[in-house]
Amino acid sequence: MIYPVLLTVLSSAGYHFMLKQTSMKGSPVLVLFWSYMLAALVCLSVLLFKDEEIKVFSVFKDKSWIPMLLALTLVGIEFGYILSYKSGGKVGQVSMITQMVSLVVMFAIGYIVMKEPITFKKGFGIASALFSFHLLSR
Repeated sequence: MIYPVLLTVLSSAGYHFMLKQTSMKGSPVLVLFWSYMLAALVCLSVLLFKDEEIKVFSVFKDKSWIPMLLALTLVGIEFGYILSYKSGGKVGQVSMITQMVSLVVMFAIGYIVMKEPITFKKGFGIASALFSFHLLSR
């Protein structure tokens, strides 16, 4: 599990650094468009190196809305970060606040929708996140 987490952490740090470096004069939508075009090429390249047969549209065979909804959420996340940074947000503050608020939201979704149990540790973690959010937003 350490390598996927390490990949996620390093990619997230690079992601926020690159978003903060995005030109204040350019269109955030155009930046996202080209970023997704290049990301699509990277994904396609990885697929071509797989040994198995590639069925590009197989994710839609179950008439699942997941790929489309995931695309909307990805654009929303990235557009929100770009706008936050363009309006003067600090890298550490914006990323920390959004992650903490997301933690609280996902905790509620886990409890209400996924029926995950509430434990003392989880409650303490949420309280800590809320307190940290309060300190960082000052």
